[in-house]
Amino acid sequence: MKRLIARKTGLTALLAGLVMVLLAGDVMAHGERAQLASMRMRTVHWFDTKVEPLNVKVGDIVTVTGKLVTSEWWPKHMPSIEETVYLNIGVPGPTFLRLHSEVNGVPMMRSTAFPLGKVYEYKTVLRARIAGRYHVHPILNVKDAGSLVDKGTWLEVAEADDGAPFVNEITTLTGETINLETYGLDGVFTWHLIWIAMGVAYLLYWLIRKELFIPRFIRIRHLGSDRANELMTKKDFVVSSLFFTVSLALILGGYLWAEHKYPITIPLQTGLVEVEPIDIPTGGLEVEVDHATYDLAGRSLSMQLQLTNNSAGPLRIGEFLTANIRFLNPDVNEGEIYEGEEMVSKDGLTVSVDTIQPGQTVDVELVASDALWEQYRMTGLIHDPDSRFAGMIFYYDENGERFFQEVGGAVLPNFF
Repeated sequence: MKRLIARKTGLTALLAGLVMVLLAGDVMAHGERAQLASMRMRTVHWFDTKVEPLNVKVGDIVTVTGKLVTSEWWPKHMPSIEETVYLNIGVPGPTFLRLHSEVNGVPMMRSTAFPLGKVYEYKTVLRARIAGRYHVHPILNVKDAGSLVDKGTWLEVAEADDGAPFVNEITTLTGETINLETYGLDGVFTWHLIWIAMGVAYLLYWLIRKELFIPRFIRIRHLGSDRANELMTKKDFVVSSLFFTVSLALILGGYLWAEHKYPITIPLQTGLVEVEPIDIPTGGLEVEVDHATYDLAGRSLSMQLQLTNNSAGPLRIGEFLTANIRFLNPDVNEGEIYEGEEMVSKDGLTVSVDTIQPGQTVDVELVASDALWEQYRMTGLIHDPDSRFAGMIFYYDENGERFFQEVGGAVLPNFF
């Protein structure tokens, strides 16, 4: 009876698993919430990210622009962006072609290095390849550290009007025009079929033998361990040698064939590109962090700051940015919200002092409060063994000109 119940339970679990697999939908994003809160706060501050247009057809051009600041609070245990980094775009599969990318006006065909505490303006030009709805993310691939992901923007790609197959034609250095969508596919298919045939033939030969796998152990037990070598005949050694020889011949022949068919080749380039960084426009405001607390019940980060305005005009704080989440001050309507932009709290920032006059030093409390803290799993920062925060504050002068700088420090949790 117990065996019958266990069998039925196993069958039910198997059927449930199959149903879940069949009903599973497509992956809709890139798991940026899964990254540690401290990693998102203290590595790269992305802002002014803009993807346009948001509705295109296959073959149309999409431009991704924005800015980023490399954090001076970069975790010490994490490989630094000052070594090797590569600007990339995160999309689900080969749905776009990247035609061009640049950082501070320098083409980004290779990797580079970003010193900390600097501003970098990037631009990537894409061409839509496959119809669908995609979450497009700018990404920095840091050597030995992985990917640092900006927030995504939804983009709709419709089929082309004529319904013609997508074509990606380029002209090589030798003057030949080729379509990269189909170039070299005949050779790929041919060599795959050759190696598949080799593998199938090798497996079939041994499957015909009765002593394969489990029967082999039964046979050894029957003959005795001292006669185990008798299972391998001279014919087996000859056939294995033939397969080995043919494999080597195919490898050598494939190499010679490729050298003959493609006599002119250029190796992949691996050198680093130098990018001149941009200094952060602080606008004459000195910021000193006294302390910061995170209120779990209120889902808010409170920062006690001492601000000194060394500029010639008044300044007003309009925004706090951390981990790609924007907290806007509703009393300062300067921050632009781009079409399709996510992770924005329009009234999430409270500033205790409205205006900082020239030459004035004031104590200011900034409170960034919104459910986005919990929605994007930022509460995990209190569980980090190095509980620190970092973010960007944006402030404006009387003419609406924007300035910004990074703030950071230790953060203490408030459980009550």
